[in-house]
Amino acid sequence: MARTNKDFNNKRNELLERIWDIFIANGYENTTLSYIIQALNISKGAFYHYFSSKEECADAAIEMYVNSWIMELAQRDEKELKADERLKQIILIGIQIASSNNEQNEKINSPSNAIFHQKLMVILIKKSAPLYSEIITQGVKEGVFNVSCPQETAEMILTLSNFYLDADLFKWEEDILRYKVTAFEELLTRVLGAKSNTFNFISNLFKGEL
Repeated sequence: MARTNKDFNNKRNELLERIWDIFIANGYENTTLSYIIQALNISKGAFYHYFSSKEECADAAIEMYVNSWIMELAQRDEKELKADERLKQIILIGIQIASSNNEQNEKINSPSNAIFHQKLMVILIKKSAPLYSEIITQGVKEGVFNVSCPQETAEMILTLSNFYLDADLFKWEEDILRYKVTAFEELLTRVLGAKSNTFNFISNLFKGEL
């Protein structure tokens, strides 16, 4: 039975990798269930053996990729650092991972992938929040942060950074985005009760990239 479950999961993950590529290339809105089945070169019965619908396979593909990104974050997380330095490092690694594939990002940000993009942001926020919450909790214990609800604070920070600062989604102009980033730094500092200038590196990074 264990081997059967392992084979099932391995095959399902293999299909999910291909499904991710299908949605990225073709666009979620443009991709029908029949197209997916044809592109995977499997029968309808085989598809339903692993997935219940187009939406379910999309959610599963996104979750699989987000899990791999979170795993990379966790592997590169230096837990011996103080919380403020550790959070800075995690933010930088997250930005690096997010911007590592420009071609893929352009396709995710295309109008035909609006729903897919939204699903990706929601899962990314939910999956990332526990790590951010852990770091915030550490900071409270060390006295560098002053937060009463670490998990919820982490979720709000991630929602702002992944949604509000998405220039492609909001069509922010470069000069406008600079102000948004500065405001985000100020908010981050106040919400966490951190020392001033703790997060100035974010706007400095954007100035170098924009």
